[in-house]
Amino acid sequence: MATLAILMRFLHIASAITLVGGAAAWRFGGAPAAESVSGEARSRVENAFAAAWKPFAIAGIIGILISGIFNFLRKTGLTPAYHAIFGIKVLLALHVFAALILAGRLDNPRRSRQLTGVVISGVVIVALSAVLRWLGQS
Repeated sequence: MATLAILMRFLHIASAITLVGGAAAWRFGGAPAAESVSGEARSRVENAFAAAWKPFAIAGIIGILISGIFNFLRKTGLTPAYHAIFGIKVLLALHVFAALILAGRLDNPRRSRQLTGVVISGVVIVALSAVLRWLGQS
């Protein structure tokens, strides 16, 4: 059982790194690079980036959901403060999932704004995870 728990923790962390790191790279690397190209070529570059990112986003979302549910169900004796912070973390994660799905749509004029929201929410989620780790220790 310890091996499965370690594997699930790894999956959760790796999925979070993929989602937040990929969104940050896209927003602060890919998007500005695409802005250097004009017209139809810019749209093609942005859409190609979105298409290439989509499988990673889907895998990351699935990895977070599976490992997050597993990790949460293994915990016992959690305080009301833990549950409150966990609830905020889940809501932010849902925001990240929705924004990534929307950012992956073709010809999306609000893509940079959505990716900025993903990065901000992702950083807050990581900070909340540190608090939860501390609160969950007995």
